[in-house]
Amino acid sequence: SGIATLPDKFRLAGILARGSTFAQQCAQRCRVPLYTSVDELPDDIQAACVVVRSSILGGAGTKLAKALLERGIHVLQEQPVHHEDLSQLLLAARKNQCQYQLNGFYPDIPSVARFIKAARSLLAQRKPLFVDAACSVHVLYPLIDILGKALGRLRPWSFTLHPAAAVDPGPLTCLTGRIAGLPLTLRIQNQFDPADPDNHLHLFHQISLGTQGGTLTLLDSHGQIMWQPRMFMQRRDDGVLDLSVKQASLALPASAVVGAVDAPTYNEILTRTWPQAAARALLRFHQTILENRQNPAMNQYLLSAAKAWIDLGTELGTPQEIAAHDTQPLALENIAPLVPHRENIPS
Repeated sequence: SGIATLPDKFRLAGILARGSTFAQQCAQRCRVPLYTSVDELPDDIQAACVVVRSSILGGAGTKLAKALLERGIHVLQEQPVHHEDLSQLLLAARKNQCQYQLNGFYPDIPSVARFIKAARSLLAQRKPLFVDAACSVHVLYPLIDILGKALGRLRPWSFTLHPAAAVDPGPLTCLTGRIAGLPLTLRIQNQFDPADPDNHLHLFHQISLGTQGGTLTLLDSHGQIMWQPRMFMQRRDDGVLDLSVKQASLALPASAVVGAVDAPTYNEILTRTWPQAAARALLRFHQTILENRQNPAMNQYLLSAAKAWIDLGTELGTPQEIAAHDTQPLALENIAPLVPHRENIPS
């Protein structure tokens, strides 16, 4: 769907798959050939999007990406990829004069992109103090990618499982550590349902970046961003808090929404937000192909992100298998009666 939005940059030349009924239906719907091996691809194929699970997730994506690069085909691959495999793919790209990019995807979601931009602006003005983050294990690599882009770097990092997590982890497993040298707390839903692995996420990404000027919080990958300036009260010469003086810091709202107030519906996310995010990644990919040069700094960042993800996953441990029940979501209207109304307090 991302390719369809960029007809002036890309033309879908075919689908490479194992030949399942679903793959045949996709090829028929898109009116393109269906190929079942890299050897079958015609010589005029210039670029490929590998959206098959990589080797670390038990898929053939890594092997497929390498075979495409060896054919001289530029590759944009879906995250995540093991850092050792990533190193081999980057070497194959350089050897065959191809471009290779790993797509973290979520940094191109509008809310996340806005958070990253606001974080970089914030860090240019105030010293960072801490990072608090949470996500589902399904989107663990993108969390690392988002943090790296928001903070400007990843090193040094470290992750330590909270002792209580080994006894009774519950839905969220807690870890502490550092990211870009900053104190880090993490809560990860390290669970999945083997019968329905794409569902039952308690959350996508929640990130709070604390600084000397205030805290910037991404409430959800597709949701609102909150800014909470730190409360600061002046004192008189005798040390007593002086609230009688008008202070600019106290005139600031205790919290404010950054950017869009309303979040999209899940239907809008699936049909518009995600395809647009894919299109943004494709546009960057297209630009690197036109420039036809390697980017050592970006490649090093990709390797760092992949290594940090491996280190975090190793500390986190094997995901807990669950059998989810009663998972139909509730609309706000169903819980609104539980929200207390503001009391009428005389001023």
